[in-house]
This record gives sequence, structure tokens and C-alpha cells, in this order.
Amino acid sequence: MKTILVIDDHPIVLAGMERLLSSRGFKVITAGCQNTALMAATHIDGIDMIVCDLQLGNGADGLDLILEMRRSGFEKPTIVYTMHDELWNIPRLTGAGLAGIVLKGDDINELTLAIETVASGGTYYSPAFSSRRTEAEQIRGILSERTLDVLNRIAHGESNHTIAAAMFITEKAVDYHRSLILKKLDCRNMADAVRRAIDTGIIRSH
Repeated sequence: MKTILVIDDHPIVLAGMERLLSSRGFKVITAGCQNTALMAATHIDGIDMIVCDLQLGNGADGLDLILEMRRSGFEKPTIVYTMHDELWNIPRLTGAGLAGIVLKGDDINELTLAIETVASGGTYYSPAFSSRRTEAEQIRGILSERTLDVLNRIAHGESNHTIAAAMFITEKAVDYHRSLILKKLDCRNMADAVRRAIDTGIIRSH
């Protein structure tokens, strides 16, 4: 019997997942916060897999928790089960060495399929997440990482002078990136460009 550590800060979600996975023959250990999850990883033997939400309580980040567990030597196949499919999140998720990614908007059978696939040694990205990943790659490909950096700094309210100093480029170069942003996002001004970038998930809101 495979043992799964399920980490989510919503008690109803935890209870539902425990019932579901227990009915599929898995042993389930639940953790409602980062500290409880770390305690389980440290003190409970035999955990085979982790299912973790991306956003936990008190501002804790699920990926940061997973990385902290790995640094402590607790490295198990991990599935992220999350409602956060913003485009800026996609590179973080795909670059984190996860065994599976399922969106909470998916049919619950996607989660059980992911768990069964990972339990058998495979990897599984749900079709909905895979579609968002393709969309992210296409949209982010419109702007280079350097131009995205400028856009993020503009969204933070930084001036051309501040951006130039922080990125070790000239203010003229900042103006060039600004013109690219307006052209590529088809916007008339930077306020509209920032708003569109946030709405489409290219950058995160602050």
C-alpha cells in the first residue's frame, strides 16, 4: 500500500482527498500547514509520495516547502494540485522537477490518474495544465526575458533611471524595451500594457 502525504490548508479539501484516496487503496497522511508537513516528513516513515497545494496558509508557498523538504533529504515524487494556473506560474511549476501537476478545476479523476501514474513510476501533467503550459510558452515567447524584466519593473512603478541602474543598461535601452512592450502587446500606453500583462498572466499582480 502506497502512503501519500497530502498538504493543503483547506480542511474540506483535505477531508475529501483523504476519503477519495483511501477508497482507492492508498494510505493518507494529511497536513494543513507547512510546519505540520515538515513534522510529518521528519517523523513519519514510509511516505511514498507527496500531493501539495501551491498556495498554503500564512503566505507559505508550496514549491518553497517542497524544496525545503528536498534540502533536508526528504525527496519523494511530488504532485502539485492547485487552482493557480497563472501564466507566470507555469515556468516555476515545470522547472521544479515535479512528477505531476493537476489543476483543481480538472475532473477529480485527473488527480487519481496522476497519483496512480506517479505511484507506478511515471509522470503526469493534466491536459488542462498542458494546454496552459503551451499557452504560456507562446505568450511568453512574444517578449524576451530581459523585456519581461523591464515590464515587471515598470509594473512595480520603477522609473527609467532606476530600471537602467538596476539592469546595468542605458535609459535609451529601457525606452527601447518599452517600445517593444507596446508593440508586442498591441497597447497604446504602458498602463494598458501592464494591465494586459497581468490579466493574461504574463506577470503577476502586486
